Parts: sequence; C-alpha cells; structure tokens
Amino acid sequence: MSRAKRRSEVSAKPDKSTIINAAALQDHLARSLTLDLRLRPRRPRKATIQSRENMSASNSEYRCVWVCETCTFENNERPRSSTCGRDSDRCSACGTQRNEQLQHRLTLAQKRGLVKRPPPKLTRDEWEDCEQQAEARGDTQHPCSICRESFGVKEQVILSCSHMFHLACITSFERFLRTNQRVCPLCRKQNYQKRNTTMASAFHRDYSAKRIQAVLRGFLARRQAAGLWQKFYSSGKGDPIRRRQFFANRVGKTTDRLVTAMSKRDDSIDALLAEFDKSLSMSRRVFQDNAPETETDPATGASFPGGDDWLAIFNKAKARNESECAICINSFGSSMAGVSLLSCSHAFHSQCLSAFEDFNIYEVSLCPVCRASYRSQTWLHVAQIASQTR
Repeated sequence: MSRAKRRSEVSAKPDKSTIINAAALQDHLARSLTLDLRLRPRRPRKATIQSRENMSASNSEYRCVWVCETCTFENNERPRSSTCGRDSDRCSACGTQRNEQLQHRLTLAQKRGLVKRPPPKLTRDEWEDCEQQAEARGDTQHPCSICRESFGVKEQVILSCSHMFHLACITSFERFLRTNQRVCPLCRKQNYQKRNTTMASAFHRDYSAKRIQAVLRGFLARRQAAGLWQKFYSSGKGDPIRRRQFFANRVGKTTDRLVTAMSKRDDSIDALLAEFDKSLSMSRRVFQDNAPETETDPATGASFPGGDDWLAIFNKAKARNESECAICINSFGSSMAGVSLLSCSHAFHSQCLSAFEDFNIYEVSLCPVCRASYRSQTWLHVAQIASQTR
C-alpha cells in the first residue's frame, strides 16, 4: 500500500517543463501588457558586475556606428540635442530616417516556442512589394488615417503591413501607446517594421503639376479663342446672328471697361476732395479756440456768435421742433426763455445744462444727447439774430 501511495504522489507532481512553460507565459504576458509585478530584484554577483564594466569599457573604446537600411552606409553615432533634433538620426548619404525599431530581447516563451517570434527584417524586395500593395490600394491618394490630412510633401513612413502614415503621426501614436509591442493603428499587426517612403510626396507633386498645367492651358485656350472667333467673324464667315451677337458682346465689354475706368477716376477725385475737406476741418478745429466771440454779417450788419454757423444750427433745431428738455424732461415754455442752444443743434434749460457741466468728469464738455463737444448760446439771442438777417 505504501509503494502504491508513493507512486500516486510522484505521478501527481507536475513536470518541471510544465512549470517553466507556465512561468514563461506569465512573464511574456506581463511584459507585453506592461504589468508591474514588483518582484524583488536579484542581487548580482561581483563577477557579473566586473564583466559588465569590462564590456562597457570595451564598447566605449570601439567606434559607435549605425548602418542605413537603404544604402548600407555606416553613420557615426551622435548624441541628440535640441538644436539637431531628428537631423542627427538621418543617413549622411541618402538622408533616410534611422529606423528606431526597438529590438527587444526574446522572452523565454518565445525561445521555447510557446509564442510566435517576431518576424525577421524585410528585404528590399519585400519592401517594394509593400509599396506596390499600398499604391494598388490607393493609399497615396487618400489622407493619413491618424490625422485625416493629405500627405503632401511631409515625411511619410510605410509599415510592414503596407499601411502609410505621417512620420510625426505614427511617432506620436507610438509614444502614447500603453504596451511595449507596437501595433498598427489600422490592422492591429504587432511588431511591425517601418521605413521612410516618398510615394505620397511624388503623387502630390504630380497631381499639383497636372492641376497647374490644366489651369494654364485653359487660360491660354480661352484667350486664344476670342482672337480666333474675331478673326473668323471678321472674314464674313459664320452665322450672321451669332456674328452680330459676338460683336455686340465685344462692344459691351469695351463700354464696361470705359465706365469702370471713369468711375475709378471719379472716385479718386472724390477721395482727393474729401481729403481736402478733412484737412480744412482739422485746421478749423485747431484755430476754433481763437475765433472771435461775435462776427458781423456783411449784408445786414447784424452781430452773431462766431466760430459756427449758428443760423443753420438754429434752423435745424427749430425744424426738429423739440418742446422739452432732455435732462429734466420738462417743457421749454412758449417764450423759450432760459433755454440754451448748443452747436450740435440740441437745446436744454440753461440751469440744467449748468448743473450737467458741474458734474462732468471729462476735460471737454460733451452734449448729453449726442456726446459731441459743443459751444452754447442762448436761444433768444440766436433767434433775434436770425430775425435781423431776414
């Protein structure tokens, strides 16, 4: 009985390979999902530390280069700086962007064949096949799938799954990706490879050149067509009705050009005269303070306040037929005694206007209605002068 029990216990124990496979799968999933297991790090031995220091010293002494995948040119490794930016990661011979594909070490699950290994680097023929697939699918004509803008002449990359993106867009997408494994934004292919391409830039230049040529050819054809039609109808050929209509249109266009030119000339003259009037008004404002308090009409000899056309102001205020003060909202009265007339043609009670000026916070007195600077005269005095001029 004891021997049978021991055999059952031995058979119940799991195989060591099964335990290793399970641990390898857990480690692979944890690394792929960037899970923090917070395991206690193993203290390295002194011999391991010394060997690593020796390797780092030997590597620092050896020249650091990286090989371009396009032209196989060896470029010196240069540290990045804020001034260089991405220019330090370009090939000195062909200008191709350096492939920043992270070459992760194989996990234990991948080494034991439990998980598929990353695909090997594509050859030049395979990259050409990817570009042909993208061109056949029309990716060069469509916008970038990330930013939804046309590729234009910006830097583009093509992935090993034959999808194209802007270099800045795919770099930003990779930066904010939450997993260590790179995934294509469209087909979700993992561990893809990318390479610089100029397919979309070439298509954009070709399309732009065709558009420019089409516009230029249309312009030249339309300009030559008018001369050809005129030569054709001038020789007496063609339908008489269409010939008459063609020359009528030519005469109408000539007339429109003449009218436009004359209107522009008139507008320029009007603008010049308006500028003269503006300068004259500004000059009058400058010398308005030095104007005499009263002036004499040469025709009648009547004296009236100077500096403004008070007769026109009085007639304008009288035509408005205002019967109450805008400050106190009381009527003026039939005799209009104690009423002041402003140079802006508004009338107020003299006491109301005086009180308003006492509480004025501005350096220049402004009209309570139109907010314009003014000079005031009594209504009866201006009315008397107006009656004398008649």
